[in-house]
Amino acid sequence: MTGVSSSQLSVSNARPVALGDPTPPSETSRALNQLIERVASAIGFDEVHKTSIPGLTFYRMADLGTPTYCIYEPCVAIILQGAKEIIFGEEACEFGPGVFFVTSVDIPTLARVTAASEHTPYLSVVLKLDLAMLNDVIQTLAPTKQETTQEARGFVSGAASREMLEAFERLSALIDRPLEAGLMSDLIKREICVRLLLGAAGPWLRSVTRDGYRDKGIVRAIEWLKHHYDKPLHVADLAERSGMASSTLHHNFRKLTGTSPVQYQKQLRLQAARSLMLTDRLDVNTAALRVGYESVAQFSREYARRFGAPPSRDIKQARENGGTLA
Repeated sequence: MTGVSSSQLSVSNARPVALGDPTPPSETSRALNQLIERVASAIGFDEVHKTSIPGLTFYRMADLGTPTYCIYEPCVAIILQGAKEIIFGEEACEFGPGVFFVTSVDIPTLARVTAASEHTPYLSVVLKLDLAMLNDVIQTLAPTKQETTQEARGFVSGAASREMLEAFERLSALIDRPLEAGLMSDLIKREICVRLLLGAAGPWLRSVTRDGYRDKGIVRAIEWLKHHYDKPLHVADLAERSGMASSTLHHNFRKLTGTSPVQYQKQLRLQAARSLMLTDRLDVNTAALRVGYESVAQFSREYARRFGAPPSRDIKQARENGGTLA
């Protein structure tokens, strides 16, 4: 994740999302507190803790962080403590304790923690979504009544149920039990899929699977961009690869990711260049050319607009702040 100036956090036509029930039932509140204790104990004072359970990561922040650009892979995330504002395309959403969101594709976002302190740090848990497992669970569950086609979009949110929170707590408890984890983690992940499908996110998740974005080509387009962001992009060629007309690709791509294919590629290029300069210590010119820019001047202008400072100054500040991308 990469830093930007707070002035870049304004978004037009944004619709805020409620933070969830402010007075959750006692059993749900108890389940949330148990998960908070489990995560806080495991993460300590780290900001990011990738657990021994594949795909399960904990996050902590003790102060209000600088807005950061990142790309969420398909995942389910629960805000446990504090609050976070995330901008998906042009839609701004604020998530508070006990609220979850699910993403169905790799979606670029701008995010910042809006409530955190040393005494009560921001905490969240994120589980990478296994789409094959989710599809298998959908096929296993009894067919549902005919549902209205859901709006094509890359995420959905809601209040986490007691059952979902308890499933995450049991999955987190396996971190220090490698033998049990090997036998049980996938079972609990399947349960989490079930809880999602039986809750408010269910119709959207079933719609995502039923509509088959992979067959329609949107996911194929995203995958091509992820692996070829350094190549010249011709939308007509991308549309042909995806099996749809250019106008259809552009329309559905924006609805699902909040941005256009060209802007999506640009975000991938800039984040990759920042990583190369910070971790591989490449100079600005080399990094720009490596990610596909023909003009270093254009790269520097777009980089400054994205991250709030020219490349050299931004990387210097990042190294002074500990050499991380967050």
